Amino acid sequence: MKILSMTATFGKLSQQTLALKPGMNIIEAPNEWGKSTWCAFLMAMLYGIDTGSRSKTGFLADKEHYAPWSGEPMSGRMDILWNGREITIERQNKNRIPMGEVKAFETKTGIPVPELAVAMPGQVLLGVERSVFARAGFLKLSEMPVTEDESLRRRLNELVTTGDESGASDDLAQKLRNLKNKCRFNKKGLLPELEIQQAENEKKRQQLESLQYNIRAIKARQQELEEQSRLLENHKQALQYAQHQLYAQTLTAAQVQRDTAKENLLQGEKELETLPSQETIRQELSRLQQLRDTKDSLHTRSQLLPQLPPVPEATAPFRGKDPAQAVAEAISDAEKLQQMKNPKGVAWWIFGGLCLAVAVALFLLSQPVIAGVALLCGAVCFALSVARKKKLQGEMTALTEKYAGIPVAYWEQESRAYAAAQQNYNAVLADRQQKLADLNRELEENTCAIAAITGEMSLSQYEELCRSQLQIYTRLQEKQSALQQAEDVLQALSGAGEQVLPPQFADTLTYSAQETEHYLTANAAEQQLLHQRLGQSQGQMETLGSEESLLAKKQQLESRIEILEQYYRALTRAQETLVQATQELQRRFAPKLSQRAQELFGRMTGQRYRRLSLCQDLSVEAGAEGENTLRGTLWRSDGTVDQLYLALRLAVAEELTPNAPLVLDDALVRFDDTRLASALEILREASENKQVILFTCQGREQEIITQTNIE
Repeated sequence: MKILSMTATFGKLSQQTLALKPGMNIIEAPNEWGKSTWCAFLMAMLYGIDTGSRSKTGFLADKEHYAPWSGEPMSGRMDILWNGREITIERQNKNRIPMGEVKAFETKTGIPVPELAVAMPGQVLLGVERSVFARAGFLKLSEMPVTEDESLRRRLNELVTTGDESGASDDLAQKLRNLKNKCRFNKKGLLPELEIQQAENEKKRQQLESLQYNIRAIKARQQELEEQSRLLENHKQALQYAQHQLYAQTLTAAQVQRDTAKENLLQGEKELETLPSQETIRQELSRLQQLRDTKDSLHTRSQLLPQLPPVPEATAPFRGKDPAQAVAEAISDAEKLQQMKNPKGVAWWIFGGLCLAVAVALFLLSQPVIAGVALLCGAVCFALSVARKKKLQGEMTALTEKYAGIPVAYWEQESRAYAAAQQNYNAVLADRQQKLADLNRELEENTCAIAAITGEMSLSQYEELCRSQLQIYTRLQEKQSALQQAEDVLQALSGAGEQVLPPQFADTLTYSAQETEHYLTANAAEQQLLHQRLGQSQGQMETLGSEESLLAKKQQLESRIEILEQYYRALTRAQETLVQATQELQRRFAPKLSQRAQELFGRMTGQRYRRLSLCQDLSVEAGAEGENTLRGTLWRSDGTVDQLYLALRLAVAEELTPNAPLVLDDALVRFDDTRLASALEILREASENKQVILFTCQGREQEIITQTNIE
């Protein structure tokens, strides 16, 4: 990464710009010019302001130390060259966070670079944390010693490992200790209760998972709504700004629209001069609708009339006869048959017998003529009796055949059943005919009523005519509304003239102002509802307990006591192994850095110091020519100590931040001229691969460069 320029409103700097070039940059300026402020600004642009830092006696937090003296908001811009692309990074305040809003885009095209629009773009650009860059590539006179730092130690471990710089070993050590403590604690009676608690714990865990899913969904939706609200507010501002920018044209257009609406209204009023009132038209439409509904109802009632029952089936003796006649005839026939069964012709037999007896007596008395007459009378009586009996037998047979084998005792019952069925059928038939006649009469009245209103037109045509007339009234109302709206707009525009600020960022929405207000209102309402739902879900989660406790409890429930004992011993062995591995890594990164730092330190001191040792806490010891033992920095002069730590920092920077700028703030002021020239030569060599920015309050550096043609 190469820095091309920086523009800062930061501390004493107010919209000041510092231009840089790739390679070696020497910035000579007097004290209180702002060199340290530029260094702090560069760190803030790359890693932000530490808002958690608090001022105390003898110390000012950066957010207070570098608050702009001009009273303006803290902000800055940095133009860089990164991966062959010219990129601009801008920072400004976000709510109450100094320089908390980050924007990154290509300088020439304005295309966003989202991977750098983060709170700490330095981690992406340089590949290291803030503390590593501060100790490896950021050199100040007051902070030359390389102190021990966890992030720096992880980065140095990376030199001798496969590249894992996540601090996993320390995290693992802490986890091993926690698990070991849990195992010891679990021996005190928790295991016997696990099986009883298992079912209840699983139920709680499922409920908790469901609540967590709901909370994640709610929070995701809240973030969406917040982003939507931000875009809508910006869009609202953009609409207001555009409205203000086009005020004159809009006002003229509103006047033209008002005049056009007034002319349209006058034309609409002329159309109503020959029309009946709107209420009259609606009353006629309502009356026609009632008549139409009545007509439809009559047709429906006609279709819903009950079907006639089937004509009652009658046996042969009753078929086609009047019900009363059939009953009377059945009763008469039954009586007649009864009489035939009990004939009154016995007297003829008696009289015939007497005649025969008289004839015999007279014959015996020698009265043949009279006896013959008596005999004839007797024969006639017998003949008449036989004929009568035969006739009665025929009539009985005819009656029996007439009723088709129905017993005489049921003749009257069957006839009465036939009479009842026939009378019921006749009654239903008469009722249906009467209802049909009534419906036809009402339908005729309805047709006449419709014709009285519509005249020669059909019902549909007349309704269409009425609706077209109502549409004329509707259009007139629309024209009135349009005129009123045009006058309201004109009046509102006439009173608009205040200054409107442009939107905060590019607007991409296309909603109208009304839609925007609607969406903002709906957005706020939904956010309030989501806040309530979130509180309810969180309250339920607090009642259930934390997910970690439920999961840990689930694992405990599924485990066995003997497995826990084995696990405890395995944890102990793992801790011992991890401690040994960590100590070994700390011993391995020192030689590589010591060798490079020793080479650089020897060059700076004219090979006076050829031995250098780097301790595990990053302190250094060196031995000069003729010295038998290595000595620490307390045994050396201030300038030599500065040179020693400069060599160490350059060695660390070569390994950890090969592409990062090397920034020096008055770091060489205690160097003598000879060693200063050597240091500048080393920095010139470093500038062939990385950008070097040297702030100095003295002119020696530039003089030496000019004399020796280092550049």
